[in-house]
Amino acid sequence: MAIFESNSIRVAEKNKLYRQGNISYLTKLNDLADLTDEEYLRMSGMKILNHVEHPRNRSTRQAYPYYYQYNRYDQLPNYVDWRRHNIVTSVKNQGDCGSCYAFAALGALESYHRLKTGRLIDLSPQNIIDCTNYLGNKGCRGGFTATIFTYARTYGVLSNGNYPYEYYTQNYCRWRRNSVEATDEGFYQVNYGDELALKHAVAKTGPVVAAIAASRWSFRFYRSEALYSSSGIYADRYCGYPNHAVLVVGYGTDRRYGDYWIIKNSWGTRWGMNGYAFIARNRNNMCHIASFSMLPR
Repeated sequence: MAIFESNSIRVAEKNKLYRQGNISYLTKLNDLADLTDEEYLRMSGMKILNHVEHPRNRSTRQAYPYYYQYNRYDQLPNYVDWRRHNIVTSVKNQGDCGSCYAFAALGALESYHRLKTGRLIDLSPQNIIDCTNYLGNKGCRGGFTATIFTYARTYGVLSNGNYPYEYYTQNYCRWRRNSVEATDEGFYQVNYGDELALKHAVAKTGPVVAAIAASRWSFRFYRSEALYSSSGIYADRYCGYPNHAVLVVGYGTDRRYGDYWIIKNSWGTRWGMNGYAFIARNRNNMCHIASFSMLPR
């Protein structure tokens, strides 16, 4: 109760700053309000593959990543929101399992599959957390988004209907070849920190996975005022290092607060605005949103 009451007071203080025009987003109490900081951080299970995803380690980078190529002079739309085109599945809730990496990567694969086949299907995060330990993932204790696209290329992923989510890691993999729903050809890596490349990828190919810094209290209790409005753009220059995976489903520009990204989270519909958030765009790579982003190919 003390944790909840403390968070309630902080929410009121933060929203006062919003009404005074000092910050660009609101906060609200949600399902995370009674968690300790340690419990909250366990939900952020994104891990970074340094040898694949970080440009500073070129000598040890594996050969298989393909980098997203684009023409920086291409004319791109000012506003993109893939939710409006029946390309994005519903918001899910990962629970207290650190499986954000599975939900975000599968969100991109779901949209990729929809654009490729015309069928929008919920894929199975449980398939991923049970069956990808051999790639270095730790089930509910976190994992690497890149490995999921590798797994999908090699084995394919089942639907959530055939392999339901259980909120915990099971001791065995129940993958069946004859039930595979979606595959890919690997993944494209977006250039580190390049927000124009990320914008291009979202506009031209569809939703993109991103790793963001989600440790701050302000992100935990973020909210916006409307699902299709940019009222409530998250911006916190003290975000920290990326630890959470989300899906970038669009972008736009607000007259008051400037450019923003639209992200889909996996903390249920009571977080943010029905599970979505607007994050500042072209603001020094806010919360590392363009540092470790990728998409299926």
